[in-house]
Amino acid sequence: MEKVLQDVELKFKIKYSYIDSIISNKRITIPKKRYSLEEMNENIEIQTDLKITKIDSRFYSISKEKKKDSIKTYWLKDVLVEGFLAKGINKTNEKFIIYPQKVETLPGVTDADILLSLQQLPGVKSPNETASGLHVRGGTSDQNLVLWDGIRLYHPGHLFGMISGINPNVNQTVSYYNKSTNPKFGERISSVIDIKSSDVITEKMKAKAGINALNADLYLQIPLVKNKLGLQLSGRKSFTEWLQLPTFNQLADKVFQNTNFTDFDSENQFRFQDYSGKINYKPSPKTNISFTGLVIDNNLDFTTESSNSSINTQEMNIFNQGYSLNWTQNLTSKWTQKVLLFYSIYDFDYDKKQQFSSTDFEAFKKLNRIVDSGAELNWNTVFNPKWSLDYGYQIFGNDVSHLFSSYNQNVAFDLSLKHVYNITHVGYLYLKYDNQRWNLRGGARYNRFNKIDASSFEPRFFVQRQLTDSFIWQASYERKSQIVSQVRENVANDLSLENYVWIVSENENYPVQKGNQYTTGIIFKQKSWLVDIDLYYKNITGITSFTLGFINQSVPTINSGKGYTKGIDFLIQKSTPTWRAWITYTYQDSQNRFDGINQDQYFQINSNIKHAFNVAFNKKWNEFSLALGWFLHSGKPYSLLDQDGQMATFNANRLPAYHRLDISAIYEFYKSNDKSIKLGVSIYNAYNRKTIINKELERSYANVIDYTVPNYTVQDYYSLGITPNIFLRMNF
Repeated sequence: MEKVLQDVELKFKIKYSYIDSIISNKRITIPKKRYSLEEMNENIEIQTDLKITKIDSRFYSISKEKKKDSIKTYWLKDVLVEGFLAKGINKTNEKFIIYPQKVETLPGVTDADILLSLQQLPGVKSPNETASGLHVRGGTSDQNLVLWDGIRLYHPGHLFGMISGINPNVNQTVSYYNKSTNPKFGERISSVIDIKSSDVITEKMKAKAGINALNADLYLQIPLVKNKLGLQLSGRKSFTEWLQLPTFNQLADKVFQNTNFTDFDSENQFRFQDYSGKINYKPSPKTNISFTGLVIDNNLDFTTESSNSSINTQEMNIFNQGYSLNWTQNLTSKWTQKVLLFYSIYDFDYDKKQQFSSTDFEAFKKLNRIVDSGAELNWNTVFNPKWSLDYGYQIFGNDVSHLFSSYNQNVAFDLSLKHVYNITHVGYLYLKYDNQRWNLRGGARYNRFNKIDASSFEPRFFVQRQLTDSFIWQASYERKSQIVSQVRENVANDLSLENYVWIVSENENYPVQKGNQYTTGIIFKQKSWLVDIDLYYKNITGITSFTLGFINQSVPTINSGKGYTKGIDFLIQKSTPTWRAWITYTYQDSQNRFDGINQDQYFQINSNIKHAFNVAFNKKWNEFSLALGWFLHSGKPYSLLDQDGQMATFNANRLPAYHRLDISAIYEFYKSNDKSIKLGVSIYNAYNRKTIINKELERSYANVIDYTVPNYTVQDYYSLGITPNIFLRMNF
């Protein structure tokens, strides 16, 4: 069905607007002859329960025919923008929706990587060039709630975040919220990335297999009982431990710069893997039950010999697994209940050991563990076509612990050891009103944190007004809170990207983070043009900075602070049936203030990229598609040291501007029904421009004085060089 619509769009130079779910299982047969557009539309309507409505000379909408016994109604007005940046990315009143399997070629993105795709959106940045290190409107990466079928993910990346830990070739839908978030979502103060795998039980077995320059993967959909029971399995495994292609070498050079991790081989290796499984059970048309399991695993094992003949060994394992049970029950045609049970574990284990002889050694160990579990009871009541209500109760348990330990053959010191458990009770409601000109949302979320005997009330509001046929105005306000977050620790860890530890808020030392965001904006849509402008202001309290020494006499230094972000996201886009072009621009000013630092004055946050500009182009020729994208942004701020190695300024200087050109191309050389074979290639930073993207201050412990008077050294980190990748994908 989708292929037929694409062919008609190309032939008659028109555009269909529809919700993907209403055509996903449709099959039609078109006898071979010459057709007019009207005849084609009539054929589609006759063979399906769809209705095609002409909007103007170029645009047509496809909707589901209304039936008296119909339980579900599809409202096309829920989709504000179809094909935001590319086909397969839609924008609704509340969120962006990404269908990874349908997304057209995006510049520099290989194999529809979910987190890299999100970085194409205005206001989403990754200052360190990682996939998982998303900074949304001044927020940090740990302030993003990442869910997979309700499972909380604390490390959604591979290769230290350079690629997504979510297999993009699983059939799934990604909902991304950056404002006016439904109060059923909490736990983080920045964005929500809600990933849901498919609930479809296929009529026959389907498989997808692929390989690129880093890994190979397989995805299976297996029907067990017709229309009742189905199984989905996926697996992705790196081969970087056996074969290091140029893609891996470039990524490794970037990740492991300023360390002694060089020359990976079968002995010194990095490897990753992820696996998922899902069982879908539909005992009746009104009941849907599913059970999901997920594993994301990263391993580093490296040994080198120093000039003094000592043996240096470093081992790191980052492990995230989770399980969830989802039960959806249509109690009546207007009342739906959703039950979620989830359990997830995050384990970080790092060992660094220097062996001087068979009996003499020095070592450092870092452990960080999170056990998350909880239950949600969510309901939706539709009063009439204009009014509906979301409401529910949730309970979460967070069991978080960490350990920093320094030891040798004689003695061991625990530098920091903490184990905290918290239970959070949540109640929420969200009232929605929709008519032809107004869309209103209003509600609140209430959190009760047992550990610290505190609570948080979070109102959320959204208003949208259709000013004319082309102009839409919208505004929103939301308050959020976060009790589990990451803090930076400056210890003897050679891997800068992993110098973080998850902690639970404990009132004075680690307060609950709270954020408020105000937004307003305009959307202009006319024929093939789209303009989207969004202004926002955010303020955050409860930010914590954590510094740890390396001997037992050291005392952890904790600084509490607050911050704000003000900015604007801008998009202009031109679309035709065969090509699409867009320009995005983001201005952002993010500043923090900490007690006892910089004379208690505000200074720019480390990731504050004030100006970010992107121009991109996508073109399709039959089975071939090409995407180009040029990215430019101002450099990050950094601090200066004086001649004594002491802090002289706090982020008062700025690194050079950063820019790169990305290219992606895909050729689909076979497609028939559900079977296809395609070959793709991407080139990240095509003209190989390397720029300093980060200056990090690392505390030095060269002598006894350094333990009482901080002494810092500067490390420069450079951007990723030209990085090609290639993939082959088969659906059968």
